[in-house]
Parts: sequence; C-alpha cells; structure tokens
Amino acid sequence: MGKYFLKNFRNIFGRLGLISALIFFPGKDQKAGEVGTKVSAISPNLKTNPVPPKNIWEELTPEVLADLGTLSFPMELETPISGSYAEYRVHHLHMGCDFKTFHANGISAISPFEGYIESIGQSTKGYGSNIIIKSSGSNLKAKFAHLLDFKGFRKDLELLREALALLSGGEFQVKLPVGSYSYPKGENLARLGESGTGVSHLHFELHLPNGTLNPLPYLPLRGKDRNSPELLLLYIDAEDGTQVRVPLEKKGEGFFALPGNQKLNLAGGIRFRLGAYDLMTSRNKNNLFFAGLYKEETPLYERSFRGMSYEEARVHQDIFDSNRSSLNPPVYVYNLYPPKGPSIDLRNYPVGSSIHLTVKASDHAGNSSIIPLEIEVGASNAKKSSITKTEFTSADGILKIKTPPKTTYGQGALVFKKLEKLEEEMKLPEGLISRGSVYELESTDLSWVGEAELNWRGIGLGRKEGFYIFDKASKKWSALKQKGQSAMLTKLGALAVLTDDAKPSVNFPYLITRHRRVKGSEEEGIEERLYSLSDVGSGYAGGAEVLLEGEIYPSEFDADRKMLIVKFPKTFSAWKKHMLLQIRIKDRAGNSSDWFTDLVRF
Repeated sequence: MGKYFLKNFRNIFGRLGLISALIFFPGKDQKAGEVGTKVSAISPNLKTNPVPPKNIWEELTPEVLADLGTLSFPMELETPISGSYAEYRVHHLHMGCDFKTFHANGISAISPFEGYIESIGQSTKGYGSNIIIKSSGSNLKAKFAHLLDFKGFRKDLELLREALALLSGGEFQVKLPVGSYSYPKGENLARLGESGTGVSHLHFELHLPNGTLNPLPYLPLRGKDRNSPELLLLYIDAEDGTQVRVPLEKKGEGFFALPGNQKLNLAGGIRFRLGAYDLMTSRNKNNLFFAGLYKEETPLYERSFRGMSYEEARVHQDIFDSNRSSLNPPVYVYNLYPPKGPSIDLRNYPVGSSIHLTVKASDHAGNSSIIPLEIEVGASNAKKSSITKTEFTSADGILKIKTPPKTTYGQGALVFKKLEKLEEEMKLPEGLISRGSVYELESTDLSWVGEAELNWRGIGLGRKEGFYIFDKASKKWSALKQKGQSAMLTKLGALAVLTDDAKPSVNFPYLITRHRRVKGSEEEGIEERLYSLSDVGSGYAGGAEVLLEGEIYPSEFDADRKMLIVKFPKTFSAWKKHMLLQIRIKDRAGNSSDWFTDLVRF
C-alpha cells in the first residue's frame, strides 16, 4: 500500500476514535452474508414470541416514503435484473435484488439517497465486501454487496477497508460512528465486483428497522418487463390421501389450465402448491411478486413479496416447499395455504356441489397469470392426524428416511414407489451404472428443511458406489452427500445406488470471464487462465494435478464457476514466450480425467 497508506493509517483511526472496539471478527463457526442462516448483518434481536406483524410496507413513515419516491438507481447504468427479492435458497431467502454487471468489475455503485455509511464489512463468502448506507432523513438503509473495493467519492474509506482487512486477516464487520462518512445522493459509493459468493453482480437491499423491502417497486427502472409469470405445476394434497400432481397447459399469454380442463374430485381439507417462475428483463427465471388463491373474488390465501419482516424470512418453509423448489433450473414451489390449516376445507360445502377457484400470480410490473379450477365436492370420512411423523420406510423395508424432527412440517407422509424400469427422462449418463432397484420418492402434506438421513438396507458401498437422486426439475442425476453408509437428502426425486465409472473432464471455458475490469480499474502484474471442470457422477474431488513445463504448478478452484484458476506472473514473458500447461483431475470415485494440455502464450 506504500508510503501514502502508512502516512494516513494513524490519522484514519485517530478520527474514528473507538472504532477498533466495534470491529467484529467472525469466528470459525460463524457464517456471513447470503450463504448463512442470518438474514442480514443488521437484523435486530427478535423476541421469542413476537406479536403477529403487520405487513411491513403498510407502516412506512412519510420520511421513508419520501426517500422511496425519489430513489436513485444503485449503479451508474441500468442493467438487467438477474435475481429478485425473496427468492428461495436452500438455507435462506434472497433478501435483495441482483443486477448484472456482465462480468465487468469496477462499475460505480451509486448512493440512492443522501446519507452516511453506517457499517462496512468483508468476508470470503456470502456478501463479500459490503457497505450499508443510512438515509440522513429517515430510517431507510441500503446495502451494497460483492463489491470490488470502496473507492468512490470518499477516498479514505478504501484506506479504512485495507487497514481493517490487515488487522482482521480479511474478515470483519464494523459499525462506523454516525456521520463519519457522508454522501450526497447520486454520488459514487464504491466499485462493483465479485467478492464473496457468486460471479460479478450487484446485490442491493433496502432495510427498515423491522425488515426489508423489495427494491423493484421503488427503483426508477426503464427496462420494461412484459412477461407474465410462467405457471408450471399444481400440487394438491387432500386429507383423505388423494394426491394430484399435474403439469399445467399454457393456453395463451397469462392463461393456464389443467390438462384437458379436467374437473377435480376432492374432499376434506385441501392444500394447494404452485410451481412457477417469472421471466424478468434479463430473461432469468426469478421469483414471483405475488401469488394468491381465490373463490370467485374472495381471497382464500394471498402472499405478496413487496416486503418482509426479519422473522418471516427466517421461517421460509411457511412460504415455499423446500423439497420441490429448485435452482437448477429455477422452479419456485409456493405453498398456497396458511402455516396451520388448509387452502380450503370442502367439508363446509355440500357433497356433489361444484366450486370454482382461481390461482393468480403476478410480477412487480403488473403482468399476471391465472389458472381456473373446478372442483366437485366429494364425501370424506378422513380425520386429520395431529402427529408429524419423521420416520418413513418403503413397503419392502429396503429404504428408511429420517427427516429432521425440529424442521419437519405437516401431518402427511413420504411415499415410496419402486420403479420397474426407468422413465425415458431418467436415462443414466454414460459411465453411471445402477446397482439395483430405483425408488421414486414423493410426499403428501409433508415437507422438511435441512438434511434427512437416508439408509438403504443390504447395500455395502465401495469407493465407486454412492447414493444418487434424479431431480425432475433439472432432469439430471446428482450424487447425494454421504456420511458413511448413509446419505443426506434435501429434495424429492428418484433414488438409486449407482456405480461411477465416468471420467471427469477438463476443458476450455466458453463465454466465461473472471475479474474483468472496466477501464481505470485494471489489475496489473498477473495473467489468469480458467479451465472448466465437469463430472456426471460423484463430482470433482479437489487436488488437481497441474504441470507447467513438466513441473508442479499451483492452482485454485473457483466453486461459483466450477473452474480451475491458474495464475501466471506477467514477468514470465521475459523468460519464455510459450509454455506448456497440463492438467489432470480426479472425481470422488477415484476416476481420473485424461490429461488436458494448453499452450500458454505470453
């Protein structure tokens, strides 16, 4: 950092007084940012028995509304939306909005209102380098994450980040004295990058004392979203054990129906779930803005993603079906019923009568989609169980699944179906061989959050064998995480024990860049090469063999891109203009790839 940094180091800490006492250095067991269970670094302490909260957007003060009404776009140019608010993630909800940077680092982050920096932080995962700015006129705060650095209107803020990174070993979260770093509206706060988790993008959040707001309704977006939500699947569970799993037919823009406009015959308490996504300006498959179920014009259930309290975000199993929602490809499965109770109780209607319902979904731009449903009410003698089961066994006693007791919801069951033969879409990739029967796992009125334990009786696993699941959303087989002779299960799908004889592979990447910087923020001295790693079976095991001119050479693995990174000092060019690079990798089953060779030109 040179003489300039050393000269100013003492002045920075002198001006900030007791700031060093406020530094938070994460411990080994703590997680930061988006990948942890913590919703936000600025979440308040929550009461154990909170009063049912009002919708957070219904209690906005005039001062907050004034800030929201004049909000500036949070970067120097408007880019497409790549991730929306409250999207389902495996262990948390995505409580902000993402904007693409097209793999370019160094684009300016812009203050959306007049205010001051309340806190800054840095971590190797999650949010990465991040800033929270608080409005000088209201309780509204904005969070910027995955930053390249803090170079902007206040040059000394980047010096402070460098100092704290040195003192903390690179991980810190610090609250700054009020007003120490003030910014006018529309001024450069920092530069966007790809620190923390994920490729280069801007992650932007809006915070109030009790929760977060969806930024999309308030940002001055010029890009027009004209795509109605895509409704894919309807799941129906009845108390009498009836299960309906139907792919929806698209009849026109924003209009969907059951296949053949079929009439449903159902009885007792009914729970509906909707599998859907919304195409936004980036054409990414994102979260809905609103979902609801109606009898004529009377709402039976409604869920808006205009905003959310911190407590709501922590109990996302009330909103999403954790075991059917998928990010690859994205399909979000919404529970269209309250946490306790059905979507509709048909015992309140005469047997034989017809009921007309409508499922509605919409995005932040006002585009909507509907599904009309007709139900014939049947007789039901079933009594709803009050017990939540957590242990389930297949009819032949071969499979046993234990779901986590504290995070299993519903009074239904897991259902095992032994398949006589694989469906066409379940075809095994070359190199994967089935060791026996395949079981399709479904559920009725039951879901869990976290890892369920799967045991397969009579199977002794060798190094090449493992437990696999076929996910119908992504239409691919993937290895389950294993603990000895057990596997950890988070989703529903087809289960099998497979032998992995498939070689992993190393290849040139396509349309992938890393740490590409805009003019004026270039990094000098190092040249990078990226190589794509892939495996259809057990997955990359780490420890790549890399040889440069026949000698062992260091590399690192980029988990976000599934890439191997090899860095070369540009001074190598003074030694040789061409160098031979060789790479070989292994998967967890012990299969080795062929040697991959690249000629590196300086």
